[in-house]
Amino acid sequence: MRRKGIDQSLAQFTTSTEEDQEWEYSRERDMAILGLWDEYTLSAQRLCEQMATETHQIRPSEYDPFPTQFEWLKQEETDLIIDGIWSADLHGDHCLFMNIGEHHPERHTSIEACIYDTQVIDEGFFLKYLNTSPKATAYVPLFRKNGYATMCGLLDRYVREGIMERVPNGFKRTDR
Repeated sequence: MRRKGIDQSLAQFTTSTEEDQEWEYSRERDMAILGLWDEYTLSAQRLCEQMATETHQIRPSEYDPFPTQFEWLKQEETDLIIDGIWSADLHGDHCLFMNIGEHHPERHTSIEACIYDTQVIDEGFFLKYLNTSPKATAYVPLFRKNGYATMCGLLDRYVREGIMERVPNGFKRTDR
């Protein structure tokens, strides 16, 4: 009877090891996730710029050299829709953009932009993007179990490899 309990615990150990193997280095997976990261930051910057245009807000001249900074934005409209498909909710340091286009392929995609630097992404916001973007469906299962911890571990590995740096409010790609 006791031996059976030991065998069951070894079976669980094997399962745990097999799960860990899927997080071994995969250049293809890393390149795809980093590509999604870059797409997220470009979309965040574009959406902030469009929000400024739609609300007739002009970038102050001192921000001209910093096209990724939008802390000067103010949201006076509560039901702001950008391009007819993105709802915008400016709150504190972030603006949540949600694709609400009924027939748009990116419907329900969520992009939470840091208005102090659209190149900075909070790990939880990036995880939400991966879970809501149709472009990322192949990678959702990787984050199904312990998603936030798994995302933090992945981004910390990118920091160790010099691909990203940890900054206030999240992570940012390096020039590498």
